[in-house]
Amino acid sequence: MKSNDLFFHETFQPEIKYISEILRLASDSFYGNKFDISDITGIPTGKEKGKVEPHIRYAKYMGLIDFSYDKGMYTLSLTEIGKEVFFQDRYLHETLSLWLMHYGLSSNKGAPQWMFLIRSINKGFNSKITSSQYTSQIEKAFEIYGNDISKYFGVLKNAYISGMFEKLGYLSWDEGIVFNEKYEEYDLAYLYAYILFDSWDYSFPEKNEITFTEIVEELKYGKILGLNDETIDSILNTLEELNVVRINRQLFPVTIIRLIKTQNIIKEMYSLLL
Repeated sequence: MKSNDLFFHETFQPEIKYISEILRLASDSFYGNKFDISDITGIPTGKEKGKVEPHIRYAKYMGLIDFSYDKGMYTLSLTEIGKEVFFQDRYLHETLSLWLMHYGLSSNKGAPQWMFLIRSINKGFNSKITSSQYTSQIEKAFEIYGNDISKYFGVLKNAYISGMFEKLGYLSWDEGIVFNEKYEEYDLAYLYAYILFDSWDYSFPEKNEITFTEIVEELKYGKILGLNDETIDSILNTLEELNVVRINRQLFPVTIIRLIKTQNIIKEMYSLLL
């Protein structure tokens, strides 16, 4: 992987207020340069470095926007999921929106640091990755060393310990990293469905039926959401009650049949919030 891919953040962690402003511009099909964006939104930028371009890329990795870039000029637009998020939660106050953005960053289409930590070296909830293990895994995977590790990967710790994802309680990070166990929340049911189907679309685009094992091992469903297998099973039961999936328990391993297209889930995403 190129160092430019790892350094998309320019050492700036994602900030809710700036992601929200990028969504506002994208909702109007914005066209302009980074200085225009800074003037309109108040997101700071300079000639060589600033927070505008990292937040455009964060929003893209989160799955909320698409953008094109040509000769210093950006064209921004909302994705289908971005449109729903902007309509339902303009300022990104809902925990559901945080989980959605966390998922986007750690999905197969996400940011390299998130994919590495959550999909590759995550051993599951309540398991610990020591600081030395974390460092050695980064060195092995990316061939970066010393201060460059903090330069490229420091945003991860900051985002979850003191930044925009702190509220999720997804992990603890002291002398090492511990992924915390999370529990089912009924009002997030359609979010669970969206994450399941979006991951499914990427990994098994031709399949309408997959196994429980594939959900856990291939889609990394439990790792992304901090769930044990029993909780995943409970979530699938909830989705079956909502007529989103059908579960075939006559087979081993159990298989899950999808009943709804991913785009039809998007409009339901926030519908269970009180």
